Amino acid sequence: MSELRAFVNLSVADRIAHIELARPEFGNALDLAMTHQLRDAVQRSLDHPEVDILKLTSTGDDFCVGTDTQAARDADDPTTEVFEQAAALDEMFGILNASTKPVVAGVQGLAAGSGLGMALAADFTLCTPDASFRVANDGGLGAPDPGLAWLLPRAVGQQRALSFALGRQTLDAQTAERWGLVTIVEDDLGRAVHDLARSLTGENLWANGETRRLLRASWDTNRTELSQSEAVTMVRAMLRARS
Repeated sequence: MSELRAFVNLSVADRIAHIELARPEFGNALDLAMTHQLRDAVQRSLDHPEVDILKLTSTGDDFCVGTDTQAARDADDPTTEVFEQAAALDEMFGILNASTKPVVAGVQGLAAGSGLGMALAADFTLCTPDASFRVANDGGLGAPDPGLAWLLPRAVGQQRALSFALGRQTLDAQTAERWGLVTIVEDDLGRAVHDLARSLTGENLWANGETRRLLRASWDTNRTELSQSEAVTMVRAMLRARS
């Protein structure tokens, strides 16, 4: 039996986990196997005791053109395939959202569908000047990939999200930067992503992680509970300072 091809590479160095999408011949589109590999790579990175920062990049011309639905289209009943992939994506986005480890993404080419979702799930997204962003890829089903309906309005606001999605717009990098989604990098993208990831380590790492957790949790937590969590975090910070 042949081994399953690795569509996602994971390496760890300098307390940074580098997750790399590696299916460039398909625009790094996420089929079910690749989605499982990506979810597992994210979980392993967050569980790794020597990882403080996650770095997400890809090979090829495009960051990720979305979800690969070909297997579901070919199936007599696409329900099982679609729901399995949706569950894996939801789990991956949920793991990222709850993490206290900052996430830096580097986007080149097109980020559409679940690729856009990954860009939105990161805390810092750097991109090349010619990068572009879409809710649905050309030639796709037209419906948003799992996770986008939750992520997009939180990133840009509901009305802008509706206009972007229903208008089938393609955002260029300059517009995405004006919307606050990305920072354009004129020079080497890989180097810029790595340098930013390294800058997040050090003495502010714990505070940054807790701040990330609190801000991400604000969408799903009522004000009183969030205020209590903030108070607990302040106490923990004071105790850390004494030790």
